Amino acid sequence: MTRVAGPLEVLFAIPALDQGGPDRVLFELICSLDRRDFTPSLLVSEPGGHYLERLPTDVSVTVLGGGRSLLDRYPVVRALRFIRRTKPDVVLATLRMTLTLGLAAPAFPRRTRLILRQANDLTTDYADLVKRSLVKHRLARQVTLATLRRADAVVCQSEAMRHDLRAQLGDRARLHVISNPIDVERVAQATRGEPTLLPGQPALISVGRLAPQKGYDVLLPALALVRRTHPAVHLTILGDGPDRAALGAQAQALDLARSITFAGFTAHPLPAVRAADVFVLASRYEGFPNAALEALALGTPVVLTDCPGANREIIEPGVNGRLASAVTPEAVARALEAAIADGPRYDRAAIRADCEHRFGARRIAGRYEDMFRAVAEA
Repeated sequence: MTRVAGPLEVLFAIPALDQGGPDRVLFELICSLDRRDFTPSLLVSEPGGHYLERLPTDVSVTVLGGGRSLLDRYPVVRALRFIRRTKPDVVLATLRMTLTLGLAAPAFPRRTRLILRQANDLTTDYADLVKRSLVKHRLARQVTLATLRRADAVVCQSEAMRHDLRAQLGDRARLHVISNPIDVERVAQATRGEPTLLPGQPALISVGRLAPQKGYDVLLPALALVRRTHPAVHLTILGDGPDRAALGAQAQALDLARSITFAGFTAHPLPAVRAADVFVLASRYEGFPNAALEALALGTPVVLTDCPGANREIIEPGVNGRLASAVTPEAVARALEAAIADGPRYDRAAIRADCEHRFGARRIAGRYEDMFRAVAEA
């Protein structure tokens, strides 16, 4: 395909640019793209949002709607009209916009290419969703697979995700493994000011939605096991969600009232993450845990589970944290015990430097830029 010389026009599409992990990923990419070669713009279906308000002023933002109807959540016709009018070179979509633009793609302008970014391990994610609505999510899975096959490229956040998608999409799928980016300096700036103190010796912290995926019902009994050898240990949980009441009752049943704080959601968790001795997530599955990546950017060692997703590719045992061998209280407790024992040997500056080297925003943006060029020129 021959295209007019000049910067590639890249349209990023996401339901909202708010507080979520995929939201932060797109924000980092939009900020980091080399403006000499790329002109980024943004398409959202919901107005407002944490990162939306922080975008560079040169980024054009289009809001398709904001209602709660099915057509507002999946604005296929409105998105297609916009893309046919503006004719971007590349569209990168994630979350619900993956399905929205995948359905619209057959009617795209001839030179517009579609890249889809899968946010979670597909097999595990839909296995969980099907439990809630068998027919609805089985159908949604089939439509999702069809749209992923149709895409000009699919971004996988890890080799594990690539393996999962390859098994479902076949060898013809055009899969690219690109980790999530992190602006280490921006994260550091967010923690400057008065120091934050956390209770506990050691002080553990976790940041995430209180929902089954994040495995807090596994983490609490793991904490009870760790307390046997570290009676002063304390876990602070930043986040809220549907499991809040059940987890509170579980904490009471495990006699953890003095060893755990449910601090609720905060828009500014990073000072507390920096103050912790260990960051921990007991997830059942992940795409790429951005909260853990932020912890590493601050030099805080992390404990993650060896679950479907990128966790195994993030952890370097004994260097930046520990990997629990299974999503069980016993395995998570052993990993926490090991991380606590490693504490005096952790080099926080080295953890930050490794995070920058592997996941720095400019480095990851460069890999996206290479993909954008290859897809646009195919």
